[in-house]
Amino acid sequence: MAGHRQRIIPVGEQTLGLFAQLYDELGTSSGQARLPALHSQQLQSVLEKFVAAPQRLGDLQGEYYASVMWDETNAVKKDGTIRRDTSFSSEPMELVLSGPHFYVGRPFNKTPRASCTLNSHYDCLDLTTLPNEYLPRTNYRPDVSPSEYLGRTPRVPWGEKKPVTEFYRFAARGMLPPANERTLIPTIIHHGIGHVHGVQSTCFIDSHVLLSHSAFSFSILADYFIKSTGRTNLHYIWQRFPLIPRLSAVEVRTLALNCLTTHYADLWSECWDEAFRQQRWAKQDPRLPNEFFTNLTPTWQRDCALRTDYARRQALVEIDVLVAQALKLTLEELITIYRVQFPVMQQYERDTWYDRNGRIVFTASKGLTGVGFPRKGSGRGANKTTGWEDIADMKTGNVSRTIIDDTLPGGPVERTITYEAPFDRCDRVKDYRVVWDYFEKQEGNKP
Repeated sequence: MAGHRQRIIPVGEQTLGLFAQLYDELGTSSGQARLPALHSQQLQSVLEKFVAAPQRLGDLQGEYYASVMWDETNAVKKDGTIRRDTSFSSEPMELVLSGPHFYVGRPFNKTPRASCTLNSHYDCLDLTTLPNEYLPRTNYRPDVSPSEYLGRTPRVPWGEKKPVTEFYRFAARGMLPPANERTLIPTIIHHGIGHVHGVQSTCFIDSHVLLSHSAFSFSILADYFIKSTGRTNLHYIWQRFPLIPRLSAVEVRTLALNCLTTHYADLWSECWDEAFRQQRWAKQDPRLPNEFFTNLTPTWQRDCALRTDYARRQALVEIDVLVAQALKLTLEELITIYRVQFPVMQQYERDTWYDRNGRIVFTASKGLTGVGFPRKGSGRGANKTTGWEDIADMKTGNVSRTIIDDTLPGGPVERTITYEAPFDRCDRVKDYRVVWDYFEKQEGNKP
């Protein structure tokens, strides 16, 4: 509400040249530079470090290929490539992704309900119970023969010009909601599956480039880059992203976030590095056992994936720090980005609580409807249900809730979820400081 000297940003020809390098086509003059949405001088210094990165994704022209695959209007009504049919997929080729299916570093985020007519008609998936070969419901599926469907699928321009569906791909939602918790929503999708045009996916010749690009995109630095453009549609902004160097600490966390099912086994094996086993969590907490890393195997198995809410959040925090250090940001610059650009994330972090096993017991996040207890219970007497306000002060013991789970094939099933007290929340700024200090001392995690 009050003015601050850091909010005054002098913009001269040199600064305009910086903007042109970062946001415009090569050769754009400073006088024609696009102006970003900047809120402090410290954030301007971050842009300077983005520009100083030795390589950007766009420098690898010919080594990646982007596609929006199926436009719902054309593919459904005009050429009949796909049809509207909400049901579970039995194989990857039958799956056509929509935006809500995935979230940041989370390829299995939600699945459509059996009756899905609105964006809100999706249910969150529990990764701790997700079957190894899980495929979610899809609202669309191919409406032509497998051979014809493959023939219509976009193909990469290199080598044997294979269909894009034969690659593991970086995927991001096309719409950029600047007022949400996250603006850029990316993940890695496995081979075989298609998607509607509300999703943009990119194939890479080199899987390690896929991991580096994905890791940067999962970080709040990429989200800040997107926010600074002021755009509401992704288009090809990501081509301007800096490409961070290959680091085992980054790769193992990126893989562990995304490789949730057997469909990612080939990516895991291809990118396996014995150094993964030497990795450790940067934060000491019983919910973050270092055995996770020491027990990793070259062949994918269920425990190669991070499945608890607490561990997955920690992996994203550590990716934020590793990416910031790779781009030579300071800790205070990273914290400033978080404090200035992510008010909704801060709000959710202040009111998301975890149990002793790393499961979310309550969250204010609007994107996690149905996860944990509601804030208030309902009913009276024998019909009274438990709310967060009834259990928040528990110091010991367990509390359970029973739900009807209709996110898996086989029909709705009754499932009881148990939470172990006490419950606590995280402080992202405090965690950034702890993680930064840890990785700053780890020579093997530096470019």
